[in-house]
Amino acid sequence: MLAEHILKIYKGRQLANLSWSPAGTELVIADEYGRLSVCSILIAINRLMVQKVWIGDPETHLNALVGSIWFNVKKMIQYCSSANRQDGKWTYIMNQHETKGPYNPWATRVPFAAFLIVTRGGYLRLLYQGQDSLWQDVRYEIDDFSTSNDLLTHAALCGDKGDTLLMSVHTAGRQLRLYRVGIDWQQSMGKDQIASLPRLSFQHLETVEECSPMSDHAGLQSDMFMIAPSEAQLTQLELLAQHSDFRNKQTALPTLLATFSYSPSHFTTNVSREPSFSVLCRWELRNGKSTLHTAFASLGSKKAMSPVGLKETTALKRLDDIVLGNIAINVQQICFGTVVAIAYSDGSMDFRDRPTMQLLQTIETPDKAANLVQVGFGYRELETCLHVAMSPNACVKVFFGVEHKPKMTHTRSMNGEHELQDTPSIERAAAAFVLQNATAGSNSNNNDDLLLTMQDFMTHLTSDQQNKFKRDFLIDLYRALGVNLDHSNDPTSEKLLRQPMLQRCLSLQAALGNNSGAEFRSNTSKLAWTLMQMRLISLTIALAFAQTGNNTDGSSELSKPDVLQGMIGLSSWSLTLTDYIVDQVFELNRSLPDAPLTNPANPALLLLLTSTARKFLSYNCRGLRGLFSNASGNLQPTPAPRPASLVPISQALAQTFTSAHLSPRSVEQILSDVDKSIKRAYASTNPPTDDTKRQEMEREMLVTGIVPECLHPVVTMLVENVVGGLRNTELDEGELYFKDFSMLGLGDDRRTKTWWKSRIVDMVRKLVLKERLEEDTTENESEDGKHGAFGDPGEQTGARTGSAPATGDNKGKPELRIRTCARCDAVMEDLLPMRGPTNWIMNLQRTCFCGNFWIV
Repeated sequence: MLAEHILKIYKGRQLANLSWSPAGTELVIADEYGRLSVCSILIAINRLMVQKVWIGDPETHLNALVGSIWFNVKKMIQYCSSANRQDGKWTYIMNQHETKGPYNPWATRVPFAAFLIVTRGGYLRLLYQGQDSLWQDVRYEIDDFSTSNDLLTHAALCGDKGDTLLMSVHTAGRQLRLYRVGIDWQQSMGKDQIASLPRLSFQHLETVEECSPMSDHAGLQSDMFMIAPSEAQLTQLELLAQHSDFRNKQTALPTLLATFSYSPSHFTTNVSREPSFSVLCRWELRNGKSTLHTAFASLGSKKAMSPVGLKETTALKRLDDIVLGNIAINVQQICFGTVVAIAYSDGSMDFRDRPTMQLLQTIETPDKAANLVQVGFGYRELETCLHVAMSPNACVKVFFGVEHKPKMTHTRSMNGEHELQDTPSIERAAAAFVLQNATAGSNSNNNDDLLLTMQDFMTHLTSDQQNKFKRDFLIDLYRALGVNLDHSNDPTSEKLLRQPMLQRCLSLQAALGNNSGAEFRSNTSKLAWTLMQMRLISLTIALAFAQTGNNTDGSSELSKPDVLQGMIGLSSWSLTLTDYIVDQVFELNRSLPDAPLTNPANPALLLLLTSTARKFLSYNCRGLRGLFSNASGNLQPTPAPRPASLVPISQALAQTFTSAHLSPRSVEQILSDVDKSIKRAYASTNPPTDDTKRQEMEREMLVTGIVPECLHPVVTMLVENVVGGLRNTELDEGELYFKDFSMLGLGDDRRTKTWWKSRIVDMVRKLVLKERLEEDTTENESEDGKHGAFGDPGEQTGARTGSAPATGDNKGKPELRIRTCARCDAVMEDLLPMRGPTNWIMNLQRTCFCGNFWIV
């Protein structure tokens, strides 16, 4: 649909340029005449919305785009640079630096976009979103161009200091010009807040005449080939910003890379003998001070000449060229500017160190890891490429071959499968994956390409090796990202909810344990999958109560029918989960006398024993009590009028609580007893378990599912005291035993598998979408109360058109629009924003509970 819309906008004109923003959520599209459009991703990665279109420009090639740069959002970049093993334990070095400017001054709270483009006719265009989010277009002429030789063929830009950029352009006359571009936003940020346009200034730093490769490259001018490097044509221009190399404690100066390529013509007489090649030319930007001529020293004054007042200069220092053995079709910075990746037309790739441009190769050092290349990963397949693009972590590349059809491949271990039996190699691979994922996770970057590479790597390992790889990787990832898993000293649960890295780690843990769909999840994968859903429910309830009284009319968020409606499914799922946990404790009581405790333990036991899960359960129980109190209050008579739909929705929510076997307060008491018992168990060890040791034990239990020896008395307490106490209450153990817990997805029995195969379930709102289409949606609850527990879509669903066809009795009704998570395959109904719930709820539903984007 987007492709058709874009082609309609450009009326069939050839599209020439595509450029993604640093966050990967905006896309600039330019045609052959430089006419631009900006698209953005709001919810689904395959649904781009056109924000702005500039198609009023005349159709002239002078407006064609030759270079562009997106502005960064001002923030600190976290980068895990290297890993070293000491005494059998890997240590990960995390560094940080600020993103390079300039920045959009209105992007402090809202990520308003801004970018610069350079046109063939020598104009610089600044396009940005202002304070009112509307796009502005500022154009300035770079220099006084007078002849056709001054037309630009290539341009490259990079951030410099403050609100300045470095810009290099290449002309048709083979000149290479270097500029410093300054942006003065002060006019548009003045006290009177007049929306005047920013000013751009240009400082011409240096010009290189007859820009071409050096003429003394061995092998290119031999008697065999007789090819002059100057015959090569410029194919790509890149400007690398200044970068600090934390591993070697060095600073790489701004560097200009010019790729020159030569391919023999079909009309050349000795085609079979001439090679195709590329030469990478380099210039380093060095700053210095102007110097006075030595003649000034012979003047009358004998005082030393003061350098005060001498201007700072910037000069291009030519470095040695690098001859590449094939045609380079793409040169790209990866790993936050620390590695330069070069893709060739034959499908091969080089990875080079940014400061030295030396090839990165596999290094057989068992106690060090820096990146995937140095531990033996690369691209195996070699196929002719015309165009290539790489994923954020350079683990996946998409290319167009000679058939002009897109193909995809990913990095694999270059070691033979016989070498994968080597335990040190597996440990180094796990450490390298930790480095890459820790960097991606710290900066909210997508890491699906890394996950794909890991899953492929694991297919070549034995079952025991797979378990070791997953354990080493996940435990070190939690540790490298500083995720706190011991919440015994966090009574308010505030620290737990303020850990975004927890979701990133749990998402990977759930995915690595999901071998073939939800029905084959490992116990630790089920634990992580459940924890992510509990986290989403905690955030939703917390925001619902936090928004109370903040509305302009003074109303409560929980007095709005659409907000309260969204709580029904979440409450039903949470109460079903607590019933499941108690049922499994009874099951453990029945089996433990005759059978020892199994490891890894079942998910229910881990939900009680791990500190993170216990804290989520406790927090949600408090929130559920508040929701029940709110629903009960809505059913009381009041003099003020209420929305007509509020009473039936409150009745459905209240019925959800009354149909549960255990009240939230009873579950809180169980959690309190378990918490006290665990604290006593940790204190009774010799020596007593300190904070560091508790963190290690919590990580081990969360990742492996193995209950430590010191917590076995806690399991005994659960079996004897808790079960005994519950049997003295009015709890119906038989009814709990026969309750259907299929909706939780934690069982491997046929009943659970059949339940999931026969339903389309909204995993974010906890609604069975298919059943709701088969029933009369005007009813608020069914006879047995289950429909009331799932809730009524009401005005939240909007028009359903799309992906799930109507069948059976449902024919003739609108089709169901759904979103599917790109990672965990979770499904959510594709709600229309204009008819959806309150904005803060929609923001929570923009991504899946595992943190990934949706696909529609």
